[in-house]
Amino acid sequence: MLLYYTAAGAALAGGPLLARRPQYRRGFLLAAGLCCWLLASLRYVTGFDYRSYETIFRTIAAAGPSVLLQEGRLESGYVLLNVAAALLGGGYRAFLFLFHFILTALVFAWIERYSPSPWMSVYLFVTLQYLALSMNLLRQALAAAVVLWTYPFLKSRRFLPFCGVVLLAGCFHRTALVMIPLYFLLTLRVSKVHYGISALLAGSAYVLLDPLMNAALSFFPAYRGYIGGRYWQSNSFVYMLFPLCLFLYTLPLIKQAAREPGKSPVLANCAFYSLLLQLFITRHFILERFSIYTAFFSLLSLPEAALGEGRRISPKGRTALLAAGALAYFLFAAREGFHGVYPYHGVWERALPR
Repeated sequence: MLLYYTAAGAALAGGPLLARRPQYRRGFLLAAGLCCWLLASLRYVTGFDYRSYETIFRTIAAAGPSVLLQEGRLESGYVLLNVAAALLGGGYRAFLFLFHFILTALVFAWIERYSPSPWMSVYLFVTLQYLALSMNLLRQALAAAVVLWTYPFLKSRRFLPFCGVVLLAGCFHRTALVMIPLYFLLTLRVSKVHYGISALLAGSAYVLLDPLMNAALSFFPAYRGYIGGRYWQSNSFVYMLFPLCLFLYTLPLIKQAAREPGKSPVLANCAFYSLLLQLFITRHFILERFSIYTAFFSLLSLPEAALGEGRRISPKGRTALLAAGALAYFLFAAREGFHGVYPYHGVWERALPR
């Protein structure tokens, strides 16, 4: 746990540093990114899927480049990364270094370009479990990191380049394609009618979920293996408290987007649809995977909400509240063992006597 606390503490230390020396913004993000990259790359049997992805790598490495011509469930982009690491002569450890370098670069470059508070975005990346996600659900984590770069195209309502980025993300995990229909909702102006109709439709889908899932699985029979498994189980409504708190925290951002037609509604809508999508984990946990893409934008929406307009609480007060809430969620996640990354085990532990 000490390494996680160190990463979160280093991110918090960036607050006063960047307040006094804003010119250190890029240097801070390079140092923080290096820390997260090494933390993720040097793990050993940390993450529920660690061994599964190790087996996948060895299978692809043994098959060689010809594996790209074979049909399979794995997406071509992810297979290509494995092939590249194998061709460079590296083993699974080299693959992890390559994989996490790409993911970390995508996320931290995005933070550097768009975040109004980079140190807070980094802190949220660690505490809100996106770092943990990247150490377990590798393919989807990389797809989500690519989806972040749809942000400028969402803001400017440029559908074709948006689709290009989403299709690239789909090369790492097919669920990223859910962003294509979401484009029309995320770019829609914030209003009571918009949110009311969406909530009503989501409620109806929640009630009729099992027939809808059966219909969907008839088109994607490969995923029938999840039925009855661990990921098919439902989560307690306790897990909805955190998404609800995030939504309430971003309400000022949502209200501002509703008041000002010229303001982009993307971040406000991401907060709203993240809440709706995460509601479905109380029926089947596997459906959380569809909420990851909109939820990842909280790295930007939450700092903007903290620094935005507010009469009752100052920006410093809102920032402190956000930092405390994120830490509380981190402690809850660690206690529950999210993603199988708590406690952390590093490669150095292989040499230690047991």
